[in-house]
Amino acid sequence: MTEHRPLHILLVHVWYYPHVGGGNQHVEQIGMELVRRGHKVTVWCADVPEHDENRFNRGGIDVIRIKPSRVLAGVDPVVSINDLSLDGVDLIHLHDTLPILIRKTLKRAKKEQIPVVTTYHNDYIKTSIFGKIIKKIRWAMQGRDTLHKSDAKIVLTSYFENLLRIKGVKGKLDIIPNGFSKIEESPSIPESLIDRNSQRPLLVFVGRLSFQKGLDILLDAVDKFETDPGFDLAIAGKGELSEWLKERHTKLERSDIVKILGLVTDSEKLWLYENATGVVIPSRFEGLPTVLLEAMHSSCPVIMSDVNGLGSLVSESNSGLSTIPENPEILSKAMHEMANSENEQLSIWGKNGFETSKKYLWKSVTENILKVYRRVLE
Repeated sequence: MTEHRPLHILLVHVWYYPHVGGGNQHVEQIGMELVRRGHKVTVWCADVPEHDENRFNRGGIDVIRIKPSRVLAGVDPVVSINDLSLDGVDLIHLHDTLPILIRKTLKRAKKEQIPVVTTYHNDYIKTSIFGKIIKKIRWAMQGRDTLHKSDAKIVLTSYFENLLRIKGVKGKLDIIPNGFSKIEESPSIPESLIDRNSQRPLLVFVGRLSFQKGLDILLDAVDKFETDPGFDLAIAGKGELSEWLKERHTKLERSDIVKILGLVTDSEKLWLYENATGVVIPSRFEGLPTVLLEAMHSSCPVIMSDVNGLGSLVSESNSGLSTIPENPEILSKAMHEMANSENEQLSIWGKNGFETSKKYLWKSVTENILKVYRRVLE
């Protein structure tokens, strides 16, 4: 392959704009960076939630949203790709291993002899016995098969490399982390916070309002404070728990310290990072969350639940506090500690986070992904 020949890359992920989540942001950022380098990029995704347009261009990327006939278990859209063309596609990059869209695309790629790269983003959690059994069966019959049939396999961290070895994945695994782009807009304070007492420390949660992101754990931690803890908590984002959050908020003993912002703009998000005492990430499972990288690059200390080795990333770089996952008591203590830390300590955490984040900028990450593409196409 001629190294500088423009490529046509098909990126496939179930979720994409306007859906809110780290996975689709990951795909979009890779796509836009590839477009900047002169490559053609197409995205296939499910039309969930339903969007006004099924085919459009966003950021130089041709997006094709596929209407599902139904959505299994609320998370796996049943789609058909029979009427979609792969003409001119040089390489397909799958983002996930289990969904129907992913497996159907892989089958088409193998039939049409188009190389496939697959990124394994994270390991989802099932709590019921039945759920755990189904998870094992699906992995054995579908997930592992997707990776073994791929021409290259990417994981986000060494934790996932070790996990996949335990789960029986053979062959080379490339470790390429999630990336992020610096927010270029000027910071703008969310309207809901204009009248807040700015002398009080502010902790923030930014992300999808979901079970995975540990929103319930965060509010259970707030409930541990019987009196005013001396700080405020702002929750920014939307998701399947949006209505639940409104109801849960009314039942909090200290509902007065919690500000619900809804979905924020990039300008407002940047303001939160630059003005917060710390960002709280109480997730149950993660790959490498964009919010973590964005906060660190903004010199904002972080409280990270120690899932999939992410707590170690924070503690070893001394950029904040690591907490035991799914433990509201420990989380509440960490929130209190950060909110009451001296400015000198906050500055140390912030500066270390900024330095650590530099290697995760999308420019560097995409170059490593391109190296994998070139290797596969040789």
